[in-house]
Amino acid sequence: MIQDLLGSIASTQAYRRFAAEKPGRTALYLFFLSLLFTVGGGAAMRLRVGPVVDETFVWLSAEVPTLTFSAGKVSSSEPAPKRLVHPRASEIAVMIDTARVEPVTLQAMRDAKVLAYLTNNALYLAKHRDQIEVYDLSKAALERPMVVDAAFFRDAAGALKTVVYPLAILAVFAFAAAWTAFAGLLYALFAMPLNSAAGGALAFGSLYQIAIHAQTAALLARIAMAFLPFSIPFSGAASITATMIYLWLAVKANAAAATPVV
Repeated sequence: MIQDLLGSIASTQAYRRFAAEKPGRTALYLFFLSLLFTVGGGAAMRLRVGPVVDETFVWLSAEVPTLTFSAGKVSSSEPAPKRLVHPRASEIAVMIDTARVEPVTLQAMRDAKVLAYLTNNALYLAKHRDQIEVYDLSKAALERPMVVDAAFFRDAAGALKTVVYPLAILAVFAFAAAWTAFAGLLYALFAMPLNSAAGGALAFGSLYQIAIHAQTAALLARIAMAFLPFSIPFSGAASITATMIYLWLAVKANAAAATPVV
């Protein structure tokens, strides 16, 4: 597969072999590309998002008072209202006021400048500029009291690393495979007029196999960009342009090979 990857990037002549290879090998290469994207994307996610998530749980452990959910109500170790602000994102703020039983209005949330408001019997979430979502905790009575404290957040952080991260990696792999395969169909359709313009006679199946390989350079570039602390403008358009250039060079190479030498 490494030879195919290098050929996809550096050799237009390799696309003659890709056009004639068995579909199973193309499927294997699709799996290989998806695996590369998953490893690279997973590493970038852990490098960029991981520290923020870890810091968030440390902040929650230190700042959130001990909360006890029992009989559809919430009590706090600190009865006075407490406003929590994320250390890295000041726009993410929560108000905890378990002594309050009256409903919270959207204006009250705006005045407090919070996205969420926890009271004695409800959780209020600001969804849009003029909407608020209410979760009535009295309807979610638990069989036994649940305590949310520093140990709870430490356990949640551990669960995130052992359960959520692996599930996220699987989701990335599934998305990468599905998207690359679907994009291959679209690129193969675009390659049909290119094939005619180059005087080639490749069937749609061969064009699809070429299209899968032609996405290699753009995919590797996307992996590299995932590690950058900033976004690159028009990167999506650049990826499409690069893939189309590879497609054109590939169909030209195949058309030239099929043209008899006089």
